[in-house]
Amino acid sequence: MGWRCRRGLLELDILLGGFWAAHRATLQPCETAALARLLTLPDMEIVDRLEGRLPAGDADLEALVQRLQHSREAK
Repeated sequence: MGWRCRRGLLELDILLGGFWAAHRATLQPCETAALARLLTLPDMEIVDRLEGRLPAGDADLEALVQRLQHSREAK
């Protein structure tokens, strides 16, 4: 899944790639599935979800988006 974290937008490339590298060993199966669903979206939709302009979707995706937001703020 690491290669799917590579995105056209540098900010997403860094955020998603860094998140995957740091957390892949500890992700629960539902989180891995939510990340896979997130990565099927176009870059701008991912950005809109991370910025809160679009609803994340289901509960697992919402939890993952919150974790990604927290990861971005921690840097």
